[in-house]
Amino acid sequence: MDSSIAENVRGRILVLTGAGISVASGIAPFRGDGGLYEGLNPYDLATPQAFAKHPVTVWNWYLMRIHQGLQAKPNRAHHALAELATLVEELEIVTSNVDELHEIAGSKKVYHLHGKILETRCIGCGDVRPLDTERLPEKIDAATILRCHCGAMLRPNVVWFGEYPWDQAMNAAELGLRYADAILEVGSSGIVSYGFAEHAVTRGKFVLRINPEPEPHPGISLWSERAEVALPRLVEWLRASHSPKI
Repeated sequence: MDSSIAENVRGRILVLTGAGISVASGIAPFRGDGGLYEGLNPYDLATPQAFAKHPVTVWNWYLMRIHQGLQAKPNRAHHALAELATLVEELEIVTSNVDELHEIAGSKKVYHLHGKILETRCIGCGDVRPLDTERLPEKIDAATILRCHCGAMLRPNVVWFGEYPWDQAMNAAELGLRYADAILEVGSSGIVSYGFAEHAVTRGKFVLRINPEPEPHPGISLWSERAEVALPRLVEWLRASHSPKI
């Protein structure tokens, strides 16, 4: 890593994370190989229309992902971000991931653009509650589909295609773009993009894109490495430089 890049990681930091940061934890993006479920593409499952027509199928697809995710543990990238927060003035994470590995690793200010997979939301009264993972079945049918205390069906509390990201996370991203001294974009595929990094460049911010195959963009510094390798190295460099918390 070029030390001049690390020297720009100071003050207030906004970190934008995507699916790539959780791959080393065993959570594969639903895009790509093996994405089909019962012959259906995830793009056809993760929609309000699909849930209205086939709620059992949609729930069982999510249950499969939830059971896989419950076995996952934060990797070195998640832990490195939690440590990075102790080396800079302020650090906020805005993530498109629905897992909570950032929080488990110890990060405090985490905002989820696409909701959380371990929460449910009632399609009737809108009540949001943690998913009871202790009594979670392997599969459900029409008789055992999850229901709210009001009687209406529960859905995963995630943002589906055609829905808008959580306002709280969007507001956090906008404030971060305004006040942050540096922006780190980690593990984003670019398939779903809100243009945060590109917008930060127009505001004169330092932007570092960390990805095995980062998409070039004028004004964005690139680090072609996996998150679980790059972020610990960045933290190591900052600690070695005896950078005080300012």
